[in-house]
Amino acid sequence: MVAHETLTESPFALARNIADNMPQLSHADLYLAAWPSYSESMRGALVGIALLLCGACSRERRFPIEGQVLAVDRARQEITLKHGDIKGFMPGMTMPFKVTDESVITRTKPGDLIRATLVVADSSGRLENVTATGSAPVPADASTGSRVEMLDAGAMAPDASLLDQDGRPRRFSEWRGNTVAVTFVYTRCPLPDFCPLMDRNFAEVQRALQSSGALADTVHLLSVSFDPDHDTPTVLRAHAQRAGSDRRVWTWLTGERDAIETFARAFGVSTVRDDKSPPEIVHNLRTAVVDRSGRIASILTGNDWTPETLLARLREADGR
Repeated sequence: MVAHETLTESPFALARNIADNMPQLSHADLYLAAWPSYSESMRGALVGIALLLCGACSRERRFPIEGQVLAVDRARQEITLKHGDIKGFMPGMTMPFKVTDESVITRTKPGDLIRATLVVADSSGRLENVTATGSAPVPADASTGSRVEMLDAGAMAPDASLLDQDGRPRRFSEWRGNTVAVTFVYTRCPLPDFCPLMDRNFAEVQRALQSSGALADTVHLLSVSFDPDHDTPTVLRAHAQRAGSDRRVWTWLTGERDAIETFARAFGVSTVRDDKSPPEIVHNLRTAVVDRSGRIASILTGNDWTPETLLARLREADGR
């Protein structure tokens, strides 16, 4: 679901989904100097988050928030903020937030210390009333990480050694002969319009494929987790069940961390990890369509694409 859409799950179902998936709340595709980020959090606090989000559904909730700006993405009107604990909502972490006031985006820069109001409505979040309170050097580790080395459309997709939700060794090349959509997520993602949105989009595409006849026989969906320490096959299997995935159409994968990061990086996905507790993973979003020959047909960036857009790309790559 993108920011303008309304909730389609019942409050209780979404609350349970958020709690079980470990947090859900985030935003878009940024690159090293402007990445989105999320982090895992305590289940109890996130049950609270879910209930706050869903119990009121369309009702806005507002929370004071303070932190340091690590990155600014002016094109997407987002800032990545390392913030402190938000009482009654979530612990301190680093994540991207939408800012609708263009003047804030224009004047804000990495290193700024800010105070703002986090507005949560219909399971998306944005910052309002942003006020600069000072500035400080950006932590050195905030700009570390592998550079994005993405392949262009038309390039052969790399192979990779993976593990599916049933614990079976798989290789990406096994899906040659199928048109594939592959996205990169992790189950503990905290904001519902980031990784959880990828799950919901794939679920909707799966439903369309299941009702499309022949297309369901030639198209496959792959969700790859880059959090193998937590997202074991058992965790992925439970998550896949919650997402409603049909094994005949949609497979969940993980693998060795280095192998997954190398594989993801080829599609333009970069990750920065903080191994503190709770762990935090800063990353961007890329969803690729790979044709039957194994060539990259197209890549969807960020979280503002729709299931209809992905279906159109899949049909085109599949020659339908």
